[in-house]
Amino acid sequence: MNYLVIIIAIFVLLFALRKISMIKYSKRLSVLKEAKQNVISMLWGVLVIAAIIFIPYQVWILTGSSHYWDGVYIIGGATLFTIIISFIFYYKSTVKYS
Repeated sequence: MNYLVIIIAIFVLLFALRKISMIKYSKRLSVLKEAKQNVISMLWGVLVIAAIIFIPYQVWILTGSSHYWDGVYIIGGATLFTIIISFIFYYKSTVKYS
């Protein structure tokens, strides 16, 4: 069950990052359209932040929930890996849709 939850969280993270990278910002928009774009990107950003927090937690659960230094290393490594993969995926998606 935990494997399914972490896979879903990864897909949610990648989907939200792709949606954020597809938003095009223009200086010729009205204030209402610009506000709508900002709200949409903030909502996708909430999903990204939640997934970045949730994925390392799930990895920690899957590896045995250690409360010692090995648990700190697992959470830190999973967090660092998740953030790096997110930046790479976002950059590649932005270049693709530009």
